[in-house]
Amino acid sequence: MHLWHAILLGLVQGLTEFLPVSSTAHLTLTENLLMGQSMPLAFDMLLHAGTLVALLIYFRREVGEVCRGIIGRSVEGRRLAWLLLVAMIPTGILGLLTRGTKEVAKDHLWVFGLCLILTAWMLFTANEKAKKREGRDLEKATWKDAAWVGAIQGIGGGFGLSRSGSTISVGVFSGLGLPSSTRFSFLLGIPTIFAASLVEGGKLLKPLILHKPLPPELLIPSGGVSPLVACLVGVLVSAISGYFAIGILDRFTRKPRLNGFAFYCLCMGIFMLMYGTLGIDGFWGLSSMGHP
Repeated sequence: MHLWHAILLGLVQGLTEFLPVSSTAHLTLTENLLMGQSMPLAFDMLLHAGTLVALLIYFRREVGEVCRGIIGRSVEGRRLAWLLLVAMIPTGILGLLTRGTKEVAKDHLWVFGLCLILTAWMLFTANEKAKKREGRDLEKATWKDAAWVGAIQGIGGGFGLSRSGSTISVGVFSGLGLPSSTRFSFLLGIPTIFAASLVEGGKLLKPLILHKPLPPELLIPSGGVSPLVACLVGVLVSAISGYFAIGILDRFTRKPRLNGFAFYCLCMGIFMLMYGTLGIDGFWGLSSMGHP
């Protein structure tokens, strides 16, 4: 892997983790276009650590409120901490149950294409619902709302079903307002990304720091920089670009304006579906039919 590969992958991860377009799908596609193969799931999860830093900085006030709630100094913070805990239960269970399938899916881009198309449908439907009704504030969210959002996160993450897009949509489906659903999706990303980065990313980072050989399933393509430098650069770029992506979506979802993302996911989903089934040569051959 070359340095510019790490920079580009970190940029893709940071920008697409919070925009409802599936960072996993874009990261996997970029890896295949750049290096002709998917990177280990552990590398992708390590890049998520950068977006975790972005979340902690952007939502430092809310994180502080939750911390005060945990130690009994904020009623609202304690309630929000409880909702996040409830959401993490189905996320953790379903995430572990589907982990093996998600690892295999990285070698089948057509799966990501289908899930992006599903993301497009969810975003469009949520946008139409948000136009018709205002929805409840986050202060009125229930444990059922949190459980549904956590469940879709556990099922979808890693298949190309956008984490932010699906959780925001399900929040709206359950009756939350679009801004409230977006905020809860962001906050839920903190424990989710932390857990995934620790469990999966740690598998890759530990041998790199200890200068031990990587097992075959965690090998990173050789290139101009060491794997450790590539990981650190990717995480840094992911953090910076992720911070700006959070701000964009946070402001963009104050009103129902998700159809643009839905259309993008639809187009990208069709592309990945065709690319994953036909290959790059077959895709360009099909797209050139009818042209001299």
